Amino acid sequence: LAVITPGEPGALPRVAVEDERYRGRVRLHGQSYSLEISNLTLADRGEYKLEQNTIGHNVHFCDYHLTLYQRLSQLEIKIHPVMAGNSTCNVTFTCSAGEGAWNLTYTWTGPAGGAVLSTKESLLVQHRLGDEDTPVTCTATNNVSTSSANASPKAACEGPTLPQTPALSYCRTKGLLVLGVLGSLLAGIVTAHVLAAREQTRPGEERSFPCAC
Repeated sequence: LAVITPGEPGALPRVAVEDERYRGRVRLHGQSYSLEISNLTLADRGEYKLEQNTIGHNVHFCDYHLTLYQRLSQLEIKIHPVMAGNSTCNVTFTCSAGEGAWNLTYTWTGPAGGAVLSTKESLLVQHRLGDEDTPVTCTATNNVSTSSANASPKAACEGPTLPQTPALSYCRTKGLLVLGVLGSLLAGIVTAHVLAAREQTRPGEERSFPCAC
């Protein structure tokens, strides 16, 4: 990352930044040999090693671990339902905080902030078709923020409720039947008139008319 060289007596040490990713972001802390990195990003986290060469060519090593956290965005709950028979559905909910989110603590709770169901990333819930809904809540926490999201076992297993088609009333049904009969009669009358007209205008036929004397 950088090489720090002692200066002349009374002068500050010199810093040569060898990694271009850190140029313009590295400086010494006061007059010490402690290094400061500014404008941190998640790519800066990880292990840092210090190698110190002293007079007499003694070498000392120190390791430092840099941990960074970012504020969590809205959680996403992934759903995977599986029918297990006997009108039973096993649905797995997986809480996702997106890329870059790590070192999280997960907590799954029941309806209305009930008992803790799990402290893992995923939760398995068994739902019997037709039963009432028992929604669950996933809460993810890191050192700087907290985010929550809800999931419904009933919606995952049974899907949205479709609107039912209202039954036809007796009067409406009778009216439709009458219209159907009238339509059939009208079609028959029209067909009979068309056939009669064709009979009268059929080509090639000779007709005789009485002669008046």
